[in-house]
Amino acid sequence: MHPVLEKFLAGIRALHQLDPKNLPQEVVAILVKMSPEELFKTCTQFAVLWHNIPTKDSALSLSGEEMQTLAEQYLQALIARMKESR
Repeated sequence: MHPVLEKFLAGIRALHQLDPKNLPQEVVAILVKMSPEELFKTCTQFAVLWHNIPTKDSALSLSGEEMQTLAEQYLQALIARMKESR
């Protein structure tokens, strides 16, 4: 993972910071430069972190299909943000 993304994730104090609308510009700049596969993987990771609600019995409470749907929605929101900032 890119050092800028690692630093951002290490500094997160609230889940709303993972919202594509709230991502720092330097994080967005790194995401824009990623390959499509790498971008989708990162969006999946961010979306899971943002939406996953652990329970006592399960650290991961999202199914594979839910993760893919959330990743697609996250990517769409990220693209919308990128278009707005042009």
